[in-house]
Amino acid sequence: MIKLRRAEGSDINSLKELFKSVFKENDEALDLFFKRIFMPEICYICTEKDELVSMVYIIPTTVNGRKAGYLYAAATKDEFRGAGLMKGLIHYALSITAQEICITLPAQDSLYDYYGKLGFEELTSNFSELSREEMAALSKPYELCEVVVSSYCGIRNRVLKNNFLFWNNNYIDFALEYNELYGAKVIRNNFGYAVAYDEGDCCYVSEIICDDRNAPYMITDLLSEFKCKKFRFHLSENQRFIKSKPERFAMMKSITGYKPEKVYLGLGLE
Repeated sequence: MIKLRRAEGSDINSLKELFKSVFKENDEALDLFFKRIFMPEICYICTEKDELVSMVYIIPTTVNGRKAGYLYAAATKDEFRGAGLMKGLIHYALSITAQEICITLPAQDSLYDYYGKLGFEELTSNFSELSREEMAALSKPYELCEVVVSSYCGIRNRVLKNNFLFWNNNYIDFALEYNELYGAKVIRNNFGYAVAYDEGDCCYVSEIICDDRNAPYMITDLLSEFKCKKFRFHLSENQRFIKSKPERFAMMKSITGYKPEKVYLGLGLE
């Protein structure tokens, strides 16, 4: 018999097993998630005869002070796929949460169609690509100093301003460490941080958080850390130190009718 419910502490081992079997999750990253982020009340599961067969997480956050949820790690055991269990589980999870909107970052292009059928709409984010020479023209040297930042959350809020997924200090610390476990270089400074991946010829900067006046110094750090020929930046609407253009990135479902025009998704887990 199929049963939908919130997870309980006794489900943790089964949840970890499903995580590893579906996503091939790094053990250290998985342990970090369950230590720093997991709470039974953010996880919704489907069981058959008390066997965990499907799961989804709705991580609470806010957008412009309104309650929002980040949908993460939707997974179903291979032998139970194709029966509509995930569709039912997501509907169940969103029906009992207090969030006004739900946002997710599909891991594959094909999943945009899947979430579209569940009532999610596409979001765009701003992206910019610069050559190494263009980066050098924007950079400025500065004297390195000890990092004494007590709250990246405060800097992030000031830089992004509005229409972004709010993450508290605990989540930001977790996300930076989590990205490092998957090969990212995290540059930490008194004025902000950057999360970047070396993808061969291109360095992908998945998030850069600093005031525009400090961006040239962060660019100096990126040039020092990476020898790539190109740099691709993921930016919010309010980050204007380089020109950018919108591209499809993430999906959003309005639950109560509230629908912000744009939402920047940074530090989201895929």
